[in-house]
Amino acid sequence: MASIKDIAKMAGVSTATVSHVINKTRYVSPELVEKVEQAIKNADSPPKFVVRRQKKICENIHQSQNGVLLYICQYEEDNYARGVWSKLKPIMESKGYTMIRCNCNSDLEFGLVDKLLSDHVEIIGMFVSARTDEFYIQKIVRTTNIPCVVIGNEVDDVAFDRVSTDIYKAAYDCTMHFIRSGHDKIAILMGDLLKSYNNEVIRGYENALEYGGVKFKNRYILHKDSEEKKISDMLSELLDGNDNPSALLIADSEHIYRVYRYMMKRNIRCPKDLSIMCIGNEGSAPYLNPALSMAENNFEYIAEKAMDLMLDRIKELSEKDKYEAVLKKTSKILVSPKIIIRDSITGTARGPFGEKGADINMLSLTEKEMDICRMKRYTAVIVYHYIGASFMKLHEQGVRDVFDRIGITVIAVMGCQMDFSMQKKQIESLLMLEPDIMIAFPVNHTLTQEVFEEVIRTKTRLIFMGHVPDRFEGSGYVSCINVNERSNGRNIGRGLGDYLLLNHKKNIGIIRYGHQFYTTNQRDLAVEQILREEYPELRICATEVFSKDEYEKTKELLMWHPEIDGIYVSWEGPAVKVLEALHDIDREDIAVATSDLDFSVALDMAKGGCIKVLSAQQPFEEGQAAALCAANDLLGKTVPSFIAVEPVFITIENLIKSWNTIYKTKAPKEIVQALQENEQFMSE
Repeated sequence: MASIKDIAKMAGVSTATVSHVINKTRYVSPELVEKVEQAIKNADSPPKFVVRRQKKICENIHQSQNGVLLYICQYEEDNYARGVWSKLKPIMESKGYTMIRCNCNSDLEFGLVDKLLSDHVEIIGMFVSARTDEFYIQKIVRTTNIPCVVIGNEVDDVAFDRVSTDIYKAAYDCTMHFIRSGHDKIAILMGDLLKSYNNEVIRGYENALEYGGVKFKNRYILHKDSEEKKISDMLSELLDGNDNPSALLIADSEHIYRVYRYMMKRNIRCPKDLSIMCIGNEGSAPYLNPALSMAENNFEYIAEKAMDLMLDRIKELSEKDKYEAVLKKTSKILVSPKIIIRDSITGTARGPFGEKGADINMLSLTEKEMDICRMKRYTAVIVYHYIGASFMKLHEQGVRDVFDRIGITVIAVMGCQMDFSMQKKQIESLLMLEPDIMIAFPVNHTLTQEVFEEVIRTKTRLIFMGHVPDRFEGSGYVSCINVNERSNGRNIGRGLGDYLLLNHKKNIGIIRYGHQFYTTNQRDLAVEQILREEYPELRICATEVFSKDEYEKTKELLMWHPEIDGIYVSWEGPAVKVLEALHDIDREDIAVATSDLDFSVALDMAKGGCIKVLSAQQPFEEGQAAALCAANDLLGKTVPSFIAVEPVFITIENLIKSWNTIYKTKAPKEIVQALQENEQFMSE
């Protein structure tokens, strides 16, 4: 009887290679696989390890209570087959059946499976984890006369019950998530388009692009259809052009590590340079850097449905002839994947006219350019929509930080407390000073059109903060600067969603701003998108729209929906009114998530109050960006029409550090003391 050493010697390979070929524990080239299998065939008698495997299988068969079910797949290490097996085996064994897993990827393995089926009447059914192009899998399925449930891809021309992930929906949902996150250049990495699996992937991808109004581009489709075709070469061709994608959908989890390695070697930052999402399951996805977003197969539900189909067929066998049971009309069940969003995706900032947000680092000045600004003695004015808040103070500091270094003088700073007529008068009076630069926060999209049109008819360079009035259509002003509101909304939505799930709660109320204000509206939409798409376990009970009546809106919301566990509020000012209402109606058990950091919400968070999640702008950095935009324009340089500054995500754990980051100073002693006196926080 041949040993593993004998087979290795006959094949001219190592014993480790023989072991990997037999056990499918590592990839082995087709040439070596063929040598090992041929050596096994030429042996005078079956090798010991083959006999041992057959003996073990036979022992399991004889010990079965209700019968034996085979689980046939191509490779043991196949992610899909392994995931299904891990859920299917225990639930079938709990019903009294014995599950035996067999590989079928060669003549040798086909022979073993075929012998099992012919020698043992105890085998009453089989599950097949199939790939459409695998000959031996197809051969087994087509010759069987026992119930068979195909799990995964269809086997061509064979009609059996089938349970699988809805691949079309996986590709569609992933692509739509990219589009809703602001991406309009989305590439896809997939296998051979001749396979039905990839046909469904590309169909979902294309339909999502069409629905989202995004142009399809052939160069964004990467086909991994041969071993010789290197993923690194495909990615280089994709990313070295002038029209690079901002997002990549990987249609097969087997390619993940190659993509990550390529990006690391080329210093391509994920998600800043390229957001990534994958279809499939990969156990290490949460631990990659960055953690990988996926459309994950719901293996538990797939296994449950496969079990139901098999048990139905077994029941029919006891009542009818087995051939009638096998040939009965088949069922096809498609299981929706679960979208898991992690750190590998970022929302692409978009300006008021769809412009992609540029980075503040694009605005740097050389020492020579700074000297030119100093010699010109430029002047600037700042027009705020309201004044006195910490945000405005920090923003002004950021503006002055740049202007003071390059010799630009701020000659006036005004705020109108959200009063349009006052802002109009202020701008008209400031124009009499003939400033070179005006940095302005418009109060309203429509009412401010005419007064800002007056500005652009003068020599004054106009930089907008937050949003742009109607009729400008991306022209007449230098740039618009704002926080990346998609990231802002994502932070808040994910923070609130995670908090509620962690605390076994699920009901959400939304209190959002009721007027047209581009930046706030974009943030509100991003929060709701995240909660609906990424947290299907949660429920948005109701939405209230406010203008200046946040207190009453909160009481009204909870009167009709007392089951609410968490509330999103558009920004920190209204959130303070929401806190007052919650206190007055004794509902301080409700978690509140909002945007921006000031003393009142920080103190509430530090005390363990209702504020649990914040995503804050960086006003100092936004002020710097505005000043740099102005200087670059005065120097005749091209300036991006929209600049996006990333927000800071804040919970009680990083509250002190975040305060330092945003305010450029230590946190107030009241906040530090409140944290120290918060027994729940200190005990964690």
